[in-house]
Amino acid sequence: MTIQEITKKYTGKIDYFDLELIIAHSLGKTREFVLTYPNQTITKIQETKIKKNVARRAKSEPIAHIFGHKEFYGLDFIVSKHTLVPRPETELMVELALSESKVESQKSKVAITVIDVGTGSGCIIVSIANELEKTEDCKLQVANYYATDISKDALKIAKKNAKLNSVDKKIKFLHGSLLEPMFSKIKKLKSEKLIILANLPYLSKEIYSSAPIDVKKFEPRSALYSPEAGLKHYRELLEQIKKIQIISKQLLVVTFLEFSPEQKTSLGKLIKDVLPKAKATFTKDLSGKWRICKIFF
Repeated sequence: MTIQEITKKYTGKIDYFDLELIIAHSLGKTREFVLTYPNQTITKIQETKIKKNVARRAKSEPIAHIFGHKEFYGLDFIVSKHTLVPRPETELMVELALSESKVESQKSKVAITVIDVGTGSGCIIVSIANELEKTEDCKLQVANYYATDISKDALKIAKKNAKLNSVDKKIKFLHGSLLEPMFSKIKKLKSEKLIILANLPYLSKEIYSSAPIDVKKFEPRSALYSPEAGLKHYRELLEQIKKIQIISKQLLVVTFLEFSPEQKTSLGKLIKDVLPKAKATFTKDLSGKWRICKIFF
């Protein structure tokens, strides 16, 4: 059987683009190869693998779960049922955090600490560590990279991804709820600035109910849904940030949060309620939707 024949066989069973990706993955080739060489013969083993993966996709299983990997910020990440599949819109948070770091590096030689709260697959902290560590001309001296998660299974995946991308020696992974594992370490940090990154569960009950089946069926609900109109986790995080400011008054704290577009007003109000002295700015993603909130003092 050829690529063209098996493509014809499964056309209409699943999305055509997904089919091309599955064939390419099963052959160990690129999608471009599949399009360029339709008469390429495939083996029985490859045919069986394609059949199995098409069946999985037909049941709405995400492509990233079928392949076991997902690209994010130009890097390869392992994904599993214990973590969210990295989303393109989250790359905006990485960009903003890197920009924040570079602003500091242009001023003088400084030391900062970066904390990824609720790290999941580790895609945010791994991407940032990878970028900052390879910037040879950067004056920035990052004292520490930390990542926390309440899920031990998620932390196992995050650690694997750190090793996969050669930053496992740079990041310390801690088990616990939000910033709690950091409380005992804050005073000991030899840093002038703390950058907190959080892509926490933020879907309200209504938004989660209307989410695609591949999200609800195959991704952890605990990493998506949050009570209090999707803002319970962020309220708890903001209250912990308030405690950190009491613990270390000299530490400059900047926080980046990812949220759902309709939460902009309610999130802004929540920030004012918990951190009345804080300032908040909001940034839209590439699709023109409000996506990232920056909190600073």
